[in-house]
Amino acid sequence: MDNFDEYQKFMRYKYGAYSFIFLMLLIMINYLLSLVFEVQWAETKELEFFLLISIALGYFIVMSVYKGAFFHQKYTPTVYSAIYFFLGLMNIYVSFSISFIKDGRVTFNSIMLINGVLWFLIPAAYIIREFVEKRRDKNDIEEK
Repeated sequence: MDNFDEYQKFMRYKYGAYSFIFLMLLIMINYLLSLVFEVQWAETKELEFFLLISIALGYFIVMSVYKGAFFHQKYTPTVYSAIYFFLGLMNIYVSFSISFIKDGRVTFNSIMLINGVLWFLIPAAYIIREFVEKRRDKNDIEEK
């Protein structure tokens, strides 16, 4: 964490805590679904927890990138976003050759898709952030 400034550290801690709370809520909802309705929506309970963790991780990634707390100050976000984009695209492309749902349950084959989506979220959030900042700057210039 030495390569992050104080703002970045604060944002990472903040959204890390929010992600943890979000994960706990997802686990409680999943537990209630399992307990009350006896619903198992994935092949195994381990896969269910992995997918729930992936959702919380995706939230952390998107918020960290959007708030400017994901990349170290030494890194060039544009270059790394391009790398993450291609990694995500490759994982998503490979994942479409396999089936994700079998007998009404999510299979372990979905891990490749989830992995690709997580990689893809980084450049998507970065592009949205850059677009919003440019638009905000343009509006500030027009107001002056």
